[in-house]
Amino acid sequence: MAPDKQETHWLIKAEPDSRIEKGIDVRFSIDDLEQKRTTTWEGVRNHQAKNFLRDRMKLGHECLFYASNCKEPGIRGLARVCKEGYPDYNAWDPKHPYYDPKSKEDDPTWYMVDVEFISKLAHPIPLALLQLVSRTDLSELPSSLSRYLTASHLAAIRSSALLSRGRLSVQPVSDELWEACVLMGDKGGWEEWDEWTDGKGKNKAKGKANGKGIGKGKGKVGAESDEESTSKVTAKKEEEDAGESGPRSKKRANVEQDDSVQDGDDDDDNDDSESGEGVAARSAKPAAKKNKVKKDEVATPTGRRNPRRGKA
Repeated sequence: MAPDKQETHWLIKAEPDSRIEKGIDVRFSIDDLEQKRTTTWEGVRNHQAKNFLRDRMKLGHECLFYASNCKEPGIRGLARVCKEGYPDYNAWDPKHPYYDPKSKEDDPTWYMVDVEFISKLAHPIPLALLQLVSRTDLSELPSSLSRYLTASHLAAIRSSALLSRGRLSVQPVSDELWEACVLMGDKGGWEEWDEWTDGKGKNKAKGKANGKGIGKGKGKVGAESDEESTSKVTAKKEEEDAGESGPRSKKRANVEQDDSVQDGDDDDDNDDSESGEGVAARSAKPAAKKNKVKKDEVATPTGRRNPRRGKA
């Protein structure tokens, strides 16, 4: 039996919108990466994501840069691993947003990699678009998409961890999914698709890879709480059920902070839990936990629990 094929492509999440942790803004966007050129992908506080960073992400592996926990989450650009996994020293700093007292210099718990900017996508790919494509047969796609997407591409999108385990801030990406996303980011073609522009898809294609909204929140640190557009509906319903009549609070629940860090349990390991990225603390009050909106895991360049990059 042939050995499993090792991944050479990944998806990494970061939070583009400002979020303050211990006085530090952990936002990180594709624009930030373009300006910095290279950055550490620290702050991942999910054990499965940590294992990817430590053991399986290799020099030269390419990554889809995903903006998480924002108005329109989606893939904004491309990056490349330029330094393989090494201990995330931010976990040893009590002043850092993603400090973890259980991680020691002589026995590190968390790891990170360095990534470098490749490019922004000419056509940023919204998560909602990928969800719509995954529900559509190849024969039903507009010719502007079916001329370059294949049945294999659609199968890869449907089976992707992004759609099945959306909150995990670092995810393996198949060759077929990588190719599909690169093609979509280069060619576009969904702007005139009625199924996309009508209803929930309306105006989704207008998203641009501009700096704002793609901020520093690299999900690296744990911004694993993917704000899938669909989660907004669920969140609103939960608030209504809880008797909240006022406007939704702008304050987002800590993204991706891994429960395993706060409580010492590794339940994220069971399913690659999507909350492995941030060091987000669990609410001390069980009652309040019901109203907490789960967000995408994202890593941060500064070690974000998602301080900046949606670290998982």
